[in-house]
Amino acid sequence: MTRSLKIYVILCSIFCTIIVTGNLIFQKFVTITIFSNVMELSVGVLLFPITFLISDLVTEFYGKEGGRLMIKIAVLCSLMVFGLVIIADYCSATEWSAVDDKVFHSVFNVYGVGAVASIIANYCGQWIDIYIYAYLKKMTRGSHLWLRNNVSTIVGQGVDSFIVVFILSYFEIIPSAQFLIIFLSSFSFKVLAAILDTPFCYLGYYLIRIVRADSDKVT
Repeated sequence: MTRSLKIYVILCSIFCTIIVTGNLIFQKFVTITIFSNVMELSVGVLLFPITFLISDLVTEFYGKEGGRLMIKIAVLCSLMVFGLVIIADYCSATEWSAVDDKVFHSVFNVYGVGAVASIIANYCGQWIDIYIYAYLKKMTRGSHLWLRNNVSTIVGQGVDSFIVVFILSYFEIIPSAQFLIIFLSSFSFKVLAAILDTPFCYLGYYLIRIVRADSDKVT
């Protein structure tokens, strides 16, 4: 296995791990304060900016095909985990179990619209992010990394936020009155995260270039 392929496998593994974790914990909403701005958002939102950074790096070095494959693997992993959780939920807890059936079902509720909404929203957001990133890279002839990183991520995460909050609000999983607040809070956080992760995008870009170049020399 070449170093380049190893990097791809590692990035895909991290990406899938974060996606699965985010889909499992998205039901918990918290309040955070950034620059005196109070935001109400899902704890899963705190993780997803990392996935967009990874998808940008994968698209940069492995193209749209590499990015699409990674997204498909993440969806498959999510569905597999949901299936395993459903099986675990079906099994009755013992009397002395620290987590009873009711608590387990409530925490790992992968049956409802919320779980499906999370997968659909992230899939659409990541797909759009990859295409915009690849398009901007072609248009700028590979220059202005910061531009394609930020524009693709902001648009992709905007789509992600709107879809998931809309679905959750439509099916009354979250109060309809909270739709705008939660969407704006989620999107604002993601925009800020996209801007702040730009140095990490450059860092990842140069590190991967170095490793791939060394791999080519060895080959």
